[in-house]
Amino acid sequence: MNNRYEWYRNNRYTWAEKSVVLDETIQYMTDFLNWLPSYNPETKVSHKGLNYYGVTVINKLGAEKLIKILDKWLELIGEAPDTFSLRGDTIWKEEENEEGYWEQTRNWLKRETMQSELEVLIDLAAKASANNQLIIHFGI
Repeated sequence: MNNRYEWYRNNRYTWAEKSVVLDETIQYMTDFLNWLPSYNPETKVSHKGLNYYGVTVINKLGAEKLIKILDKWLELIGEAPDTFSLRGDTIWKEEENEEGYWEQTRNWLKRETMQSELEVLIDLAAKASANNQLIIHFGI
């Protein structure tokens, strides 16, 4: 089984059926994506959510849940302005001769870009579900 995932990992740039989603989008949606039933081929354990680092396998049930979650996000993003921001990481900042402080970062996104990414991923999940295929997420 691991040989199969290694083959997919090594050949992923040649796939016709794939989706690319910005890391900032995945980070922002992580709490909701943690509802997906999934499988970690490294540990051979079923769990919920995506492995941020490493491979996650999503089966038909997970693909169907993904479609439902992303459809709602797509509807919500449709209400956003052309360019909008989502909360990013909280980082520690230090300046010379001053005390440090925590700062909340913002990630600026284009509505059309995010909509397009989500639509492609929904389409991929729909095809996987309809054909009882797997989705392989490679993390960052």
